[in-house]
Amino acid sequence: MKVIISAAGTGGHINPGIAIANKIKQEEKDSEIIFIGTTRGIENDLVPRAGYQLKTIEAYRF
Repeated sequence: MKVIISAAGTGGHINPGIAIANKIKQEEKDSEIIFIGTTRGIENDLVPRAGYQLKTIEAYRF
């Protein structure tokens, strides 16, 4: 299974995304999971530390 999880900004968005990713990996060990985030958020620390790949995009608030 290939999965993209988009979560950026605060731990309130990223930590649930990581929990979902962990559950997917637990159930489907061969899954490929990539996170999409920004270069400014805490995802730059939390996602790689959890062992997942992070791709960044430019995104701004309204």
